[in-house]
Amino acid sequence: MNSLSKVSVLITGENRKFSSKAVFAFVFYLLLPVFAITTIMATYPELSSERLIAILYRIVPIAFLLILVSQFQVRYTKGSYGRFAMNEVYVLLVLLWLFALLGGQPVIHQTWEEYSFSLHILNYLLLIIFITIMNVIYYIVEFAAYHDPQEGLGQEVGNDTSDNQVSDSKGIVITTMQGQ
Repeated sequence: MNSLSKVSVLITGENRKFSSKAVFAFVFYLLLPVFAITTIMATYPELSSERLIAILYRIVPIAFLLILVSQFQVRYTKGSYGRFAMNEVYVLLVLLWLFALLGGQPVIHQTWEEYSFSLHILNYLLLIIFITIMNVIYYIVEFAAYHDPQEGLGQEVGNDTSDNQVSDSKGIVITTMQGQ
């Protein structure tokens, strides 16, 4: 197999070793920020390189955790406790990554040659927190929609042969309660 066909197999997903979400996390949370920050440091040496290096030190470990979580979460089916936990951890890590990228403070102070300026980013942080809450709600709803209530109880749906169970065409079992 030549290298071009290996690349096409990697892109199409046949025998893929990394999930597409992990590849996205690698590019978006690690590769692009590191490239952008190092380019800014090389292009504008008058900017505070200590601040930019501190940002790199904070976002790189979080980015590696995001890549790992995104790789492992696709191994679980939707509705499982493992997938739900991994999704919630992923959302919290993204929130932490954004705080680290923005410097972890509601005000960013920067000097450039003889100019000094500050950026007040509190409203952006509140927007990020709101979006994070919406993601958490989405994953809760996804879990509730796909979760099998019989999971982990040690019994399979459909093994009960009593007269009070009816199954519809989609395999959903409806149990009726009869008066005693």
